[in-house]
Amino acid sequence: MRLTDGKVDNIYIVEAIDIDDKDALNKISSMGILPGTELILLQKKPTLVFKVYNSRFAIDNFLGEKIHVRAL
Repeated sequence: MRLTDGKVDNIYIVEAIDIDDKDALNKISSMGILPGTELILLQKKPTLVFKVYNSRFAIDNFLGEKIHVRAL
């Protein structure tokens, strides 16, 4: 599933990142989001907010659509 389809307060493992858009891939990877990374979805609206390691990030739905996750 895509991160945008996730439920708030659930823990997910990143399975894959779409590599079609190199700019989006660079932004996502610069946040430390790589396959195998664990994240917690904290908020879905107005932006996606999630916690990775000890940091919180906010991204738009466009980037959230590029991140494929599975529930832990």
